[in-house]
Amino acid sequence: MSDLRVCIVSAVYHLSLGGLGRQAQLLSEKIHEKGVKIFVITRKMKGIPEQDYRKDIEIIRIWTPCANVSVLEEVGIKSLLISLFFSLGCAWNLFKKRNAYEIVHFHGARAALFFNIPVLKLLGKKILAKVSAANHALEAGSLKGNYLFLGNLLAWLVRKVDIFIATSDEIRNSLLHDEITGDKIVRIPNFIDMSKYSAIKDTQKDILKGQFGIEGKIIVTFSGRIVPRKGVEVLLRAWDRITKEFNNAFLLILGSGSSLHEMGKIVSMLKMEESVNFLGWRSDTNDFLNITDIFVLPSLQEGMPNSLLEAMAFGLPCIASRIGGAVDVIEDGISGILFESGNMSELASAMVRLLKDEKLRKRLGEEARKRIEDSFSIDSIANEYVKLYQKLIA
Repeated sequence: MSDLRVCIVSAVYHLSLGGLGRQAQLLSEKIHEKGVKIFVITRKMKGIPEQDYRKDIEIIRIWTPCANVSVLEEVGIKSLLISLFFSLGCAWNLFKKRNAYEIVHFHGARAALFFNIPVLKLLGKKILAKVSAANHALEAGSLKGNYLFLGNLLAWLVRKVDIFIATSDEIRNSLLHDEITGDKIVRIPNFIDMSKYSAIKDTQKDILKGQFGIEGKIIVTFSGRIVPRKGVEVLLRAWDRITKEFNNAFLLILGSGSSLHEMGKIVSMLKMEESVNFLGWRSDTNDFLNITDIFVLPSLQEGMPNSLLEAMAFGLPCIASRIGGAVDVIEDGISGILFESGNMSELASAMVRLLKDEKLRKRLGEEARKRIEDSFSIDSIANEYVKLYQKLIA
């Protein structure tokens, strides 16, 4: 497989910088293990947790303004400047190292992709782009008819991409809306490295709960960025009903983001401080998933949510919005429960159902782990990418 030479472009490339950065790093390393020659272009960032990277994968880090900013979901001057500098840095390095790769694999189909399509086509390179979410900011799949004339222009430009990766049917449909032909869209889901996730026994869970000072409680957990599209407000307002019916339920919220302060005010307004704890960003998320009894993902917009895959890999019963990749992962009533996005009453009813029924929690959790083992392992997904690379250069 020495003839496969791939450049990975991902604005974030770190296990702790959200699903996109985690998927980019883990997939690159696994594909490299399978014999593909890889190098990575990413942003130079500061203030992020230290981590060991593989020494045999070259990582080129591009300087951009605001090097401490990792979430670029909101359109504004700051995001625009970061994207511009990163795109220019990518273009220079892609030209400079033009003999080191045949395929460029973009994680995220945004500014860096748009800017570099003409460069890569002039160089005769193949382009593969993974779309992070449907109808998501300025990204392929959300262009046609938006942003005045710019959206249609970009929609025309991205049709020059050789292959798009859609992690969900929702993303595939959004790409079709941008008039990208179906033969250019490949469905490959996100993945989980099952070796890193294993459920603990109930007795161990009780001991851990005691260490965290929440013994005797049924723990409901949300993990993700605290930004509007994650639907944390929907969860908190649904939790108001839970506090009135259950005195043994406790909500953990893991993550940070632009809406954190606002969510704290909602908890105070509803007088739920005794049953809700904001833990901020954590590097030890797995410890808290180990003490979790129910996992909730109330997102209003998603691609293929890594936090949901991880919770299911732990064998947790999960409740998720009926959107994006959640629909592709959870078989409603079999490996989890789905509710209509934004519907606080339906979410509250689903939580009540699981809080009351321990046997149902156990059954859904067992099916959830089996679902991830069967269909979302990192090894099988990496093999799909290798086959796709081979097809691109054949």
